[in-house]
Amino acid sequence: MYSNDFESNPVYGEIEEIIDEVEKKFKKFKKFDIVSDTPFDHHFLDYKRPIRRNLLAEKVQQEWRTLETSLPNSILARAYENRIDLMRAVVIGPPGTPYYHGLFFFDILFPSNYPNRPPKLFYRSQGLDLNPNLRPEGRVYLSLVENWYGRLVHGSFGSNVEKWKPEESNVLQVLISIQRLVLNSKPYPNNKNAFMLTCEAMTRWLQAPPRHFEDFVAGHFRLRSHQILMNYREYTDQSECMVQLFLKLVNALEANGSYCKHHLSQVIIEKENTEERDTNNEIVAVFFGKLKNVAVLLA
Repeated sequence: MYSNDFESNPVYGEIEEIIDEVEKKFKKFKKFDIVSDTPFDHHFLDYKRPIRRNLLAEKVQQEWRTLETSLPNSILARAYENRIDLMRAVVIGPPGTPYYHGLFFFDILFPSNYPNRPPKLFYRSQGLDLNPNLRPEGRVYLSLVENWYGRLVHGSFGSNVEKWKPEESNVLQVLISIQRLVLNSKPYPNNKNAFMLTCEAMTRWLQAPPRHFEDFVAGHFRLRSHQILMNYREYTDQSECMVQLFLKLVNALEANGSYCKHHLSQVIIEKENTEERDTNNEIVAVFFGKLKNVAVLLA
């Protein structure tokens, strides 16, 4: 069963909403599960190299047991009965970063010689450039010039993670490393862009959630809608693009069953106050400009 481990006693908004079918399914959603059908949209679905099935199955099932018992509440995964070499996982953006509450999905492939080689990852970016290490085309990088997968094989992933060790390393460590080292507090010099793109990604996941995560996506954003919008108001500078994205986010969350109109009203008031202050500043600037001209004439 999924729960949130970011806050011990979370309060997600001022308005208490009726628990409906979406929330019931969300509460039953397991952090790890094995499903019967493989998703048609999995990036590695057509990857069918000959595999030593018995040996791979033994190693992968060991991974399954680790995930079932050790996954943090902020990472969830699905494995597939008929494709033991595939997996899909979602990492929730951690607090204190522009990715907070965002969802980051990865398609995973266990190569035929696993664990001698680490798992391959494909980042489901939706074409958005949210992070320099997670590319829009789906590649996962340590930096813009180093392949993260190759770094796992040949070197260290940052200063705190050792080289991939077949006898010790596992996919859980990989996912936790992404959350801690990649989804950090300062991915770009300007965090506002990363935050805005994370919000844009939220609206897209609500429209088209990945296969086998539909109930999780709906429940996740239903539960966190008020915190997401309050967090947005902390980032917003009342620019037109941020206000428009806020409206888009409100509409997406409302369509998902959350009541968000009170947030919309507050932002409208804040924008009007900002515009009024800007107007007053312009008037003051004009006034002092005229005073300066008068002073020049009298000098």
